Amino acid sequence: MQNYFFVLILFLFVVQNTHCHNGESVHDALTNIKERMLKELSVEEILNLNARKVRKFLSDKEAHVLGHKLVQFHVNVPVDVYILRDQRLKTVNVSHTKPYWLGERNFTLTPLDAKVDGRDFDVWVKSFPAGKIELGVNSVERKVDQYLIALKPQNAGDKIQVKDLYPGQCRVTTLQKSALAYVDDNDDFVEEIPQALNGLTLIQASKSWRKVGRLVNVFSKTHFPSTEKPDQIVLTWSDDPKTTQTIQWRTNTKVSKGVVAYWKKDTEKIIHTPAKTNTLTTKYIVNDPVCLRHTATLKNLQPDTTYMYKVGNGNESNWSGVAQFTTAPSKVKPFSFVYMGDAQNGLDFWGKLLKKAFEERPDADFYIMAGDLINRGDERWDWDHFFFNCKNIYDRKTLVPAIGNHEDYGNSGPWLYLQLFTLFENGPQTIEKERAYSFTYSNTLFIVLDTNVDPETQVAWLEEQLKTSNATWKIVVYHHPAYSSAIGRDNKKIRNLWTPLFDKYHVDMALQGHDHSYLRTYPMFAEKRVKTAKDGTYYVVSVSGVKMYRQSPELYYREVGFMDTSTYQVLDIEVDEHRLLYRARDINGKLLDEIEIRK
Repeated sequence: MQNYFFVLILFLFVVQNTHCHNGESVHDALTNIKERMLKELSVEEILNLNARKVRKFLSDKEAHVLGHKLVQFHVNVPVDVYILRDQRLKTVNVSHTKPYWLGERNFTLTPLDAKVDGRDFDVWVKSFPAGKIELGVNSVERKVDQYLIALKPQNAGDKIQVKDLYPGQCRVTTLQKSALAYVDDNDDFVEEIPQALNGLTLIQASKSWRKVGRLVNVFSKTHFPSTEKPDQIVLTWSDDPKTTQTIQWRTNTKVSKGVVAYWKKDTEKIIHTPAKTNTLTTKYIVNDPVCLRHTATLKNLQPDTTYMYKVGNGNESNWSGVAQFTTAPSKVKPFSFVYMGDAQNGLDFWGKLLKKAFEERPDADFYIMAGDLINRGDERWDWDHFFFNCKNIYDRKTLVPAIGNHEDYGNSGPWLYLQLFTLFENGPQTIEKERAYSFTYSNTLFIVLDTNVDPETQVAWLEEQLKTSNATWKIVVYHHPAYSSAIGRDNKKIRNLWTPLFDKYHVDMALQGHDHSYLRTYPMFAEKRVKTAKDGTYYVVSVSGVKMYRQSPELYYREVGFMDTSTYQVLDIEVDEHRLLYRARDINGKLLDEIEIRK
């Protein structure tokens, strides 16, 4: 399993920056409120919380902390404090103002409006004397954009000085058109600002604070709770695919251990291997807060050999059904694999598409998913839904996943992804283990990269993998595309840092996700179209779920593109013909795109 050092550091950073100077803490208040909710409310009451019910539940002390302790600072002169609030929090009944503290602390709604990154903001104001000013959480309910803070001196000629600004990431600047709205987001600009606010002092907060105070929809119920019977059985690789196979599965806490029983197909000698068992605690899953995850890596297997297996705890009454896997060949042999883009939303539909791919190509050796396997990577119920829809497939075909932005979700990063999947730890030392990795299968090098961390941290390692490989074919997998299907979703840094290496060492295909419409480029070299695959790299974006995006009409690099269609792709590596066959199909099996690359 992964090294959790980086996750711990990130967690401590978030905790530190929601604590107050005087010991009163938003973080601690939220923790205590959630614990009280679990003790004092029924499951039904918890699952039906809204902003009004939360406010009624809060004690006076809790309401004070959430309404005062997110942002704090001192001013040297009397000021009017303007709060620019995302209008999605607007309510019909003014007595139910969101966030609650705006109304309770007598902020007044003005007729002014502003626009930030395409979002409409209304404007609230309250007068404060010189001294300390404290402001509360963005919302207890919705994950809307973080409010903006503007200051105006009450007396003409006064010059505002802001001191003791807390949290320390906050910055003081000037509110004007094209100003950056947040200290941690270089893409959100103030687009429209009323003249009355133009030139005021702007305190830039962190956009990530928009969900700090959330108490609604924090709790959830999984439709697929754990039981004593093993489920969520998934194959991955964490070592040589020729001689090892990693298996992971789930049970409830009534099962104390895990065991794999396996044997060569058509033989009777059974080998038992114990699993490593870890407790997975997701206490806000109200009907199944704790389950067990079991992982075993079978070693010293024979290459190109089919094995049968079952998982359990050693008791005859608690084995799973029998499944099988086949190890990678030690010699160069033809093989096939399936590639899919984002599943993310509509996992039931994705499950049908996955089943179609499995039925049409039962010979495919493994499945690649280029990130965004789910929508909410820090919510276990979403992963439970994913595993339900891939049962009887990913226990037979090894899953090769990449991290998307929806796995790297929330303040703790991709912690659930890294607990659920045991993967190679041979990636760059500059990032967390298992976030990027590489392996060779037959005559093909596969490199899985992580676009959620700085691409520069993987450049040296990426070049080393490409430079030292003598594989015939080279395929890279990552989430955010180097060539996007929409102009507004361009990822220049990935293209600038990685594609020159793809050019230098002739990567054959880059399998991507994120953009939710199908796109295949012409062969590309040095960001230009070239005539044949011998001269460049094909870049593909695909989607396997139901969430769809528009595609820009003019993309010079696009050879094939279409929208509103979920696809699966099968890639066949043929040895004798020295060729790669790539085909994209929809859920009906209709062929939508096809290329052939010859060496």
